[in-house]
Amino acid sequence: MKPDPQHRIEIPSWKTRPQRLWIVLPLAVLLASLPGTASARDTAARKLGRGVANLSLGVLAIPGEIVETTRENGPFVGATWGFTKGVGMLVASEVVGLWEVLTCPFETPPRFEPILEPEFPWGYFYESDRARSARALREARRESRSSRKR
Repeated sequence: MKPDPQHRIEIPSWKTRPQRLWIVLPLAVLLASLPGTASARDTAARKLGRGVANLSLGVLAIPGEIVETTRENGPFVGATWGFTKGVGMLVASEVVGLWEVLTCPFETPPRFEPILEPEFPWGYFYESDRARSARALREARRESRSSRKR
């Protein structure tokens, strides 16, 4: 007895799974990047979100470095040196993103602190309080080192 072609059960093909991934992945990144309480700021879930964001959106490092370098040194330096720095940060963000995804259950570095600054790839385009304080701390350290050398 032959099966009736009208009553055939179709199993979803492997081609539909990547489409689902493009829906679930941005939602996971969004949920992981939402600001939480101060005690939950750096957690394994946030580290996973950072890793996925760096893996999927690491290309934002190129225009981000161009913008940052242009703000500091002008448009010509931003377009040339900023682009070069952006390509380097693209590679770094992809590698660090993979590292953070693979090591998200483990507390490395201590307290799940971010390895890269900015913490997320879109952080180049706005300045959060955390980034502002981190930059102020770096500048203060640079000034104290330069004053010691004199």
